[in-house]
Amino acid sequence: MEENAPPGPSTPPAAEPPVVVNVQKPFNNSSVTQGFLAVISLLPCVISGAILGFTGVSMWNLPLSFRNATWFASLAALGAAGGCLISHSLMNAFGPRGSVLLSHVICAIGWMLTFSSWTTTNLLVGRALTGVFVGVVSVAATAHSSECFPARPTARPVVYTAIGVLCMYLAGSLLSYAQTAAVAMVVTIVSFVLVRSFVPESPAWLESRGRTGDAEYSRLKLRLQRQPDAESLEDGVEPSTRSVGDRSTSTEAIYRSVHRPEIYRPLLALALHLALQQMSGPMVLVSYASQMVGDSGVRVLNGHFVAAVLAAFLVAGALVSTAMDHRESSATLAAAGTLTAGVVIAVYNLVRRMFLNRLGSQLLSFVPLLGLIVFSMSSSVGLVPHSPVPRYAAGEHVALAFGYTVAFAVIKCYPYVYAAVGWWVFAVFAVASALNIVYGVLMFSEPESSKQKRSTAAKRSSVGPAV
Repeated sequence: MEENAPPGPSTPPAAEPPVVVNVQKPFNNSSVTQGFLAVISLLPCVISGAILGFTGVSMWNLPLSFRNATWFASLAALGAAGGCLISHSLMNAFGPRGSVLLSHVICAIGWMLTFSSWTTTNLLVGRALTGVFVGVVSVAATAHSSECFPARPTARPVVYTAIGVLCMYLAGSLLSYAQTAAVAMVVTIVSFVLVRSFVPESPAWLESRGRTGDAEYSRLKLRLQRQPDAESLEDGVEPSTRSVGDRSTSTEAIYRSVHRPEIYRPLLALALHLALQQMSGPMVLVSYASQMVGDSGVRVLNGHFVAAVLAAFLVAGALVSTAMDHRESSATLAAAGTLTAGVVIAVYNLVRRMFLNRLGSQLLSFVPLLGLIVFSMSSSVGLVPHSPVPRYAAGEHVALAFGYTVAFAVIKCYPYVYAAVGWWVFAVFAVASALNIVYGVLMFSEPESSKQKRSTAAKRSSVGPAV
């Protein structure tokens, strides 16, 4: 009976079993897989480059009149402007990753309209829809990569976009336009599946929606470390690493207080910089590559081959801009390159017209070819418009939309301007580049103390390159 007696006060309590918490480790637990995720997340930028370069190889082979052909070449830039304007609303509602996925659907419809029928309406509408994809990706993919892969995030999309231009030129030189558009639609569908399957959503956006568990799991998959005091880095923090919800809130405040100097002055300064950048012709080169080769006087080599070579140098220029520490320096160097190329081509054409015969022009055709190569490398910086400084300006997506709108006007008017002034159009690009250099030095050059503070903040960051 004593064995069934309750334990006395001196009997130690039974030890409780330990609590076991099972934490599911993400499948991507190596740096190689993190690099794979970075490539997949920026795969839509390759499609953006393909869209921009779609008209660059055989523009005039389409069954379109001269006027409609210029509309077809330029509507992608106008659609990109619209995509930039709606990008923040989409990011606020669906997140950066969700916005990119939604834009894939729009892009696939645009490609389908492009190759399924040769009616002018279908071609123009399809071109505009693919342009919307470019605008959304320009903002959303950059914001996502800036947060999830924080090593020079604003330059990396430029490299992938340039690769897309190169791939489109190679495909367009081998296939018809309908076949090229069909292949591009298949790639768009594959990109949607890959992004949907592997790329996690922005942790900042998930936290802004109260989904802290999903945000923490997303950080584990991305191997991200939480920044406890990100605001203390100030200018050392890239603008896109801020919370998407905070940026959307600030965007709404812009439209309510656009009359305030601290709002409209940076916005106007950035918009004017992007306008001068696009007036120097980066999008024109991508949209009319073969025609620009002919305009510059290169006759010895095949135009399709030269366009592919220029696209390869476009990729090289994007890699150089990525390697540079300061974006205002890369923008100034790119404008200087465009200025040099424009002057070289303009002077060569002047000399050819006044002194050289046809044989001499063919023998010296390497001179404009070198100018076009420099022009191509310099154009890579303006291929995806972005702020020349890392600080996020309120309403930056509006300035990007304005930059794409200027690009639309320049692309639309280029054939008419060349028909009117001939080779002097390269001199126009050179003048715009010269103005951009002066304006960039006056408005966007950072003081030495600010650069030192950003360098110190970068050294404190423990996050390594993602790719």
